[in-house]
Formats: sequence, C-alpha cells, structure tokens
Amino acid sequence: MLTWASLRESAPGRLRPCANAECRLFLLDRSRANTARWCSMATCGNRLKARRHYRKTRTQPS
Repeated sequence: MLTWASLRESAPGRLRPCANAECRLFLLDRSRANTARWCSMATCGNRLKARRHYRKTRTQPS
C-alpha cells in the first residue's frame, strides 16, 4: 500500500487502469506523451485492436 501511495505522489497522472474493460490491472505510463492505454500491448492492446479491426471490416459494404 505504501508503494501505491508513493507512486501516486511521485508520478501523478501516470498510474491508471488499463483501457481494456475486461482487464483489472493498472499501468504505470512511462511514455513521453503520457498516452499509454493498456497494461500490456501484447495482450490487452492487441486484443482490442484486433476486435476493432474485425468490427470495422465486417460492417463495411463490399
């Protein structure tokens, strides 16, 4: 609990929940622009991008 509090003080705005609604993890955003969204690009990020791509290609008329 002390680590969590020290992170909130030392890096405000950098500690946030993963953007994947099914994920319960948090991420510590170390990107320069403070725009990281997922706890792991290999798991959560890839899954959400694949779903979005599938939806987009499926709903477009051929």
